[in-house]
Amino acid sequence: MATRCGLYKRLILYLVAILVQRVPNHAGETVVSASLLTIGNHHPLHIREERISARVDACRVTYISDIHLRHGRSDQLVAQVLDSVIRCESHAVLLGGDLVDSPSELNHLTDLVGKLCEIAPVMAVAGNHDNHVGTFKVRDAVRNGGGQWIHDRAVRMSHGARTIVVSGPDAALQTDGDVRILCAHNPRVWKRSQHDGYDLVLAGHLHGCQFVAFEYRDRLFPGAMFYPFCFLSHQSGATRLVVSRGVSDLVPIRWRCPREVVLCHV
Repeated sequence: MATRCGLYKRLILYLVAILVQRVPNHAGETVVSASLLTIGNHHPLHIREERISARVDACRVTYISDIHLRHGRSDQLVAQVLDSVIRCESHAVLLGGDLVDSPSELNHLTDLVGKLCEIAPVMAVAGNHDNHVGTFKVRDAVRNGGGQWIHDRAVRMSHGARTIVVSGPDAALQTDGDVRILCAHNPRVWKRSQHDGYDLVLAGHLHGCQFVAFEYRDRLFPGAMFYPFCFLSHQSGATRLVVSRGVSDLVPIRWRCPREVVLCHV
């Protein structure tokens, strides 16, 4: 019995060592970092940075996808998104679809967009969950908060002396602007857009498949075995594809796949 208890104890300690990493903090002290396994939506969102431009005056565009506002979570998720946008010091906010999971949360979306608009201009497109709720309802919620609905059109914004053109997935192809961004939801858009001259293509939808064992050739596995566009970041010529791992999930369990927003320097 003692031998068996000792074996169980060693097994537990081994699992704890895998799940919990110890890293030095800024003072050189060893502290426990976030677990590789995350359960729930309690931790702040990870901010992943993608540098499309090395300019010192680059525009800071924050891409946020798959918020999935739903009953019992919306207040927490809204607070986390707002906190992340403030930390990003965003010049523009792009909402990449799957914003709400039920009509009851449309007011929360309007409130979120309204608060985001106090920080930076907000542009949004639809995802598949928004289509289930009603694209027009989600569009109106975004507009009621002061945001722009760009799913089928493009908008131009100025940053310094440059013009940045942001297009939705159903917008006509734009050929002007100093920087061209495609804001989409499903990364399948990469198949047709990678040769259209965009500087940056943004997508979400896949949530990184929530469980990541390893990365290979820019793809996350095992998700890439089922979804060929399960990338984090991928370059083709002058065009960068960036796929967000998203803010929230139907089942909030992840392994090596942090909930995130993406700060793009363009």
